[in-house]
Order: sequence, then structure tokens, then C-alpha cells
Amino acid sequence: MMMKKRICFLTTGDITSIATMKRALGMANPLSAMGWEVSIIAMDCTENRQRVSIECGSYIGVHYYQPAGAGKEVQQKTTILNTIQPDYIYFCAFGFRNWIKKSALNFHPEMIIEHSELQSGIPDNKGLKKVMAHFIETLSVLYADKLICASKYLEDFYQRKAKQLFKRNLSILYSPYAYSNEVIDAPKSYLSELTEKYAGNTVLIYMGTMTRNYGLFTMLEAVEKAIQKTPDIKLLLLGRGRHLEDAKAYVKEKQLEPYIEFLGYAPETMLSSYFELADAFISPLNDTVQDWARCPSKIYMYIPFHKPVFTCKIGEPKEIFGDDGYYFDNTQPATLTDLITTLAEGELQPVTLDVTEHSWEKRSQDFSNWILQKEQVYA
Repeated sequence: MMMKKRICFLTTGDITSIATMKRALGMANPLSAMGWEVSIIAMDCTENRQRVSIECGSYIGVHYYQPAGAGKEVQQKTTILNTIQPDYIYFCAFGFRNWIKKSALNFHPEMIIEHSELQSGIPDNKGLKKVMAHFIETLSVLYADKLICASKYLEDFYQRKAKQLFKRNLSILYSPYAYSNEVIDAPKSYLSELTEKYAGNTVLIYMGTMTRNYGLFTMLEAVEKAIQKTPDIKLLLLGRGRHLEDAKAYVKEKQLEPYIEFLGYAPETMLSSYFELADAFISPLNDTVQDWARCPSKIYMYIPFHKPVFTCKIGEPKEIFGDDGYYFDNTQPATLTDLITTLAEGELQPVTLDVTEHSWEKRSQDFSNWILQKEQVYA
């Protein structure tokens, strides 16, 4: 009988602000069901504990560290790792808070690093920040035994970088985010209340950061135009961000309060109700290196609800929907207006999609086969 393979997901921060922890939570149960022994190291906070209670079975070993400076955080993680000694350490993002000095470990695991965005490709990262981003990206290739890339762009980027650093044989797996059955199947406790509140409206939902760069004002302007033709529209904006107050001022100035609501951060327990309520979701992207490289995790949460997703023919949405998606140009609000009015008039044609291809079960199976070279893992 073969021993269970042990993996530990190394995470950092609060899941409400750092999406990379979703991978650990999404893959924990499926990997365990395949015979892996799964651990997660996470920061001790209410949000993380709540999400773990929703998504992880009691057989997942969750170890919490106390919030601290980068050095202390790494120290706590090192102590936990030396206690549990997994065969594989999976870094959900790699950085000064989320790395381990190999010489500080009293065992010899394989190091797997996930990349879900390209920090050096973010325009706001200038000067020293950009230099450090390039440094971390290079270090990750030198440090890792294997890489996971959550977008096709990143897969190509790191294949090139590995060749430049003479690690031509570095194994890289393309593995985007996925949807979680635990969140989707959560009780829709607020659905009847929301259905009554928004009866007679075409409900559009955006969940994410409230910034201009993420298409916030494209959505506002698109709704402003759409209501001239189809006034029974409600755009529900779930999230926070640095341009939230600017957006609220715009809505007030244009007298759009009856059509646009800012709901702030929505607790996980309410998401299934909001998503079931929605007539469509909006996920804006820009034709930039930043957006080609990042994996928009929210889209994978939307698709199991079988509602239209209004997005852009960029990066992972293009991989998911191909030529058949509901696409708009984030620099042209009128293109989003056209989608909204077509939906409100009941004339939007359905798009077929095999959502099971985007489940955490599928991602976990692909990951396990990749790591074990399709060798069966026995309990």
C-alpha cells in the first residue's frame, strides 16, 4: 500500500482582499477525495475562518498563523511546516510574506509556485515596486520545482523566462481558477426577499474592486445610456475600492440612483442568492498586459449559474467562451449598452458552455495527474 501524498497550501492575508487563497479552498476537498493528505496555512481572521468552515471538510488540516510583519509571518509558517512536513508546498502567490527559506526546513519538499497575475505588467507598479516585481518573478523560476499559471499569457511568459534562466525543463501547468460547489450549493436564504425587492427589473451584477481601471465608469455610462430605451434596469455593484466615492458622486449627479445600487462587500452567505437573482453578470477587462495576464476568478463563480456574462474578448474569458461570448469593448460604453438592452428586451441568444470543465474537481484531477504523472494515489 502506497503512503498518501501530502500537500500544504501556503496562503497569505485575508481572502476578501487576496483572491489566491481561493485555490487552496477550492482544491482541498477534491484532492482529499483522491487520496491526498491536504493542509492549509492561513492567517487567523474571521473571514478566513468563515470561508474554511464553508468550503473545507473536517479532514483538511488547517493551521492558522497570527497576523504579523513579513519576517514573523514567514517564521510562523516555517515552524508549522517543520511540524507537518508535507511532500509538496504549494505557494498561493509568491512574495516576501509567502516564501520559505529552504535551509530553515528540516525536510525536503517539492516547491510549487502559483502565478495568477503579472505584477511587473501592472501600470501602477512603478520604480522600486516594478524592480521588485521583476525580481520576484525571476526568483520564483529559480526557486520552484514546478509552476502553476492561472492564465495562458502567464504560461507563455514563464516558459520563456525559464528558458532564459536555463531551466528549460521546468514543469509548468496551465490551471485557471474554477467554481466551488460549496458556495454555489449554499442555501439561497435571501433569494425570496431579493426577488420581491427587484421584481420587474432586469438585474445586472458586478462583483469586484471599484476602480476606473476595472471598468467601473464604463458600467455606469452604459446603464445611463441603456435606461433611455429599457428603463427597468438595476445594476448592483458588490465590492469596495478607491474610486467608490467618485462613482457615487457620478450616480448622484446623473440622477441614476433608481438604477444603480452600491451594496459594498457581500458576505459569502449571500452570494448564492444574488447570483441566482441575476439576469446577467458584468466582468470588464482591458486590452492590456495586466488583464491578459490575470485570471478573473469571479467569472468562474458566475458560469455555473447559467446566466449571460458580459465581458471582453481578453485572456481567460476568450479561453472560456471562444468566439461565442457576450463581449463588449471596455473603452466603448455603448457596446455594453447594446448587450444590456438586448437582454432587457428578451432577445439575447443563449450560449452553451460545459461548466464541468471549470470545476475545482476538474482542476484538482488535472493537478494530481500532472504531479503524479497519472500515477494512482492510494489512501
